[in-house]
This record gives sequence, C-alpha cells and structure tokens, in this order.
Amino acid sequence: MPEPPPEPSQDPSPEQPSAPEPEPRRPRRWPRRLERANLVLLGLFAVATAICAVRYFREDVDAGHTQRDGWAPLLVFLVLFLVCLSAALIRPFALTAKRCALMATAATLLFALGTVTVWQIVSRDMELSTMVGQPVMNEKETQNHLKGKLTKAYPKFRQLPTGLFIQGAKFSSPEEVEVNGYVWQRYTDDVPESSRGVTFPEAPDGYDMDEVYKAKTSDGKTVQGWHFNLTLRQKFSYEKYPLDKQNIWLRMMTVSAFENEVLVPDFSSYPPWRYDSLGLDQDIVSSGWSPYYTGFSYLGHDYSMTYGVTPYASNFITVPELYFNIGVARSYAGPLTGKLLQSFFISAIMFLALFVYTKDDKRNPRFGFSTWTAISFAVSLLLVVVVDQTQIREIAGDTSLTYLEFFAIAQYVVIMGIFANAIIIGSEAKVPALEWRDNLLPTLLYWPVLIGLFFAFTLFVFAN
Repeated sequence: MPEPPPEPSQDPSPEQPSAPEPEPRRPRRWPRRLERANLVLLGLFAVATAICAVRYFREDVDAGHTQRDGWAPLLVFLVLFLVCLSAALIRPFALTAKRCALMATAATLLFALGTVTVWQIVSRDMELSTMVGQPVMNEKETQNHLKGKLTKAYPKFRQLPTGLFIQGAKFSSPEEVEVNGYVWQRYTDDVPESSRGVTFPEAPDGYDMDEVYKAKTSDGKTVQGWHFNLTLRQKFSYEKYPLDKQNIWLRMMTVSAFENEVLVPDFSSYPPWRYDSLGLDQDIVSSGWSPYYTGFSYLGHDYSMTYGVTPYASNFITVPELYFNIGVARSYAGPLTGKLLQSFFISAIMFLALFVYTKDDKRNPRFGFSTWTAISFAVSLLLVVVVDQTQIREIAGDTSLTYLEFFAIAQYVVIMGIFANAIIIGSEAKVPALEWRDNLLPTLLYWPVLIGLFFAFTLFVFAN
C-alpha cells in the first residue's frame, strides 16, 4: 500500500507583538498635601481667633466711639477659621464636582456674612470724634478750657451765654448744607448794643436773621432770640459712602470784632448735657440723614491781622471760637440696596457667561462661542460698570474713592478674569486647570472671589 503523504508540518505561527500595558496611574499627592495644609491653617486660625477675642473683650471703648477697637482682626481670623473648617468638613480635595460646589457656596456665604457684619458694626458705632475742636459738656469744662487758652487775660473777657435750637438741616450739594433754627443770648444791662448778637462766618452767601423775641428774665438779665436761615459751605469726607457719618458745625463769633468778649454755651437753658439730640427739634427735617448727637466745642484760629481795629502785636490774643456740632448718619439702606441689586444682576450675567465658554466641539456650535464674542461681551459689561461708578462720583462729589466704588473695582477684576479665561479657551494653549470638567474651575471660583473681594475692600475702608 502506498504510504500516505506526510502531513504538512504545522509550524507554530510567529508570536504577535503584545500591546504595551498602560502604566498604572499614580495617585495625585497634592490634594492630600492641600488637605493637610488646611488642617494646619485651621489650627492656626483657631488660636488667632481666640487671642483676638480675648483682647477685644478686654479693651475698653475708645473715647469718641461706642464700639470697641480690634473688631477687624477678630472678624478676619474668624471668617478664615470658618472657611478652613468648612473645607475640613466638606473635603473638596476629593475633586468631585458636588463637594467643590458646596465648598464654593460655603466660602461665598461666609464672605457675605463677614461683609454684612462690618456694616452692622459701622452703622451702630455712634462716632463722636468728628466734632470740631475741644468738646465741652458743662459750665465747668467751659471755664477750664477758656482759662487754659486765655491764661492771664481770662478775667478781662466778658462772657456772652449763647444757645441754639435747630429745626432743619438739608444737604443741598456735597459741600453745602442748609440750616435753620433759633439762636439766643443772655446778657446783663452793661453789655452794649454793639456786642449783642451772633455772626456765622462760614455762611458765604449771607444769611437771614430776624429778631423774634426779647424779654427780661427773673434774675434781671435780658434774653434776646433770633430766627436764622443760612447755607453753610463745608468740607465733608465721603470715603465711607453710603455708611458715612458727617458733622455739621455752626461756627459762631461775636458781632464786635476783637473786643474782649467770648461766647459761651448757655447750658442753663438745656437739660444736663449728654451726647444726644439736645438742641434739635424732634421733628427735624434732614432729608436722608439721621442726627445722633449734638455738642458744643471750642476751636482757636490764628489770625494774621486785626481787621484794622487795633495795631497788630506779636502777643495778640485770639479768642477760642464757639461751635455747635450736629452729628448725622446717612440713611444707608436705600443707596446700599440699590447698588447691591445692580451689582448682583451684573455679576449674575457675568457668571452665566462662564457656562458658555467651552472647548467641547459638540457644545460649541450650540452656544456659538468665539473669542471675539467673549471680548465684546466683556467690554459691554465694563461700560455698564463704568457708568455706574460715574454716577456714584457725582453723588459724592469727592476726589477720593468712596466705598461703593470698590464694588466697581471688584467687578473690574472679575471682568478681566473672565476676559482672560475666554482668551485662553479660544487659543490652543493647554491649561489643565481650565480643561478640568470643561472649564468648571472658573465657574466654581467666581462667587467666592467676587464676594471675597467685597469683604476685603470693606475691611480696608472701615477698619482704619
């Protein structure tokens, strides 16, 4: 039998090269390091908060204020402690969208709460340090002050008791205030007619002053009263607008130029003096302002002439001039609420724009994102903020920055950040932080950064 043909040898097929195994992904170490750093900061801020709290409650209220000093560092460390505590509890270091969003919300609310706390502290501080010169609250303080200023000439000066009753005060411009009310004087019969009366030297356009009564008192003296209506031009500071407090002062002089006469407060015509609303009509019209103190004070002025009454001499004695001070606090609820609503809507529009900025080709046609569109949007928002800042400048009329203008500065910073974010996304640059979850990081940081800037600027303005 023929032998069967040999089976072809089945050579083993050559081995296919195996695909290289991917290297194991190394765990990120920086989130854990960041979490440890947060715990360290949490402990440091807790200690700093406790130290500031002890120092704050041990301090006495400074003269001229009704609130203690030292609240600013206590509030800063307390807010930072609560931010770190929130981070320790929420643990955004896991880099999940939910945890990061919760952390951003917590930080925003804490910064907002800190800002509102500053508003409350400032609005409740009945600041008395705005009074002109040296305050006097009774007859004894008045005589001691005059003795110290007039020295040996003190006995030679005739004292004219003078009092005021203010019925109305209205700001007609940032540097002018209209005041009306009554002023009276008590004097003995030996006071000449040329010395009877009061002048208000800081009324540049003159003033109306009409005699309304003149009578004899039980002690034989004469009391004479006038009704006045004047416009004062004074320099006010609006750096803290709309949480500002102003002092309206009425500077008074005798009608006899450089005679040996001095005006003194007529404390006998008032209840025991205290920094309240003595000398004010209970129904005073102040147009957006609330009076919270009144007080008499003295301030000396160095004159380089004698109005031609006497020859000038180096030992010429200047008489301390009498002031009546009215402390007023602005009714801030209206201006502040209007500004906050406007800023919120502008900020909300900027925030929504962050959801449009994307590198995802599937979402891009739907939103129509382009770098030029982002630039146009940023410029339009910038113009809105600039116009709003100009309106604030017109209201305050001051050369320095006002508090509300810092809101605009914070929005400038955020608008520039949005603009830079749009430029980077529209370019070919690879920024892992911006590519994480398709530009989620700027969206999460938006409100904490904006409200954090508000909080920082609020402390900068009011902590001084």
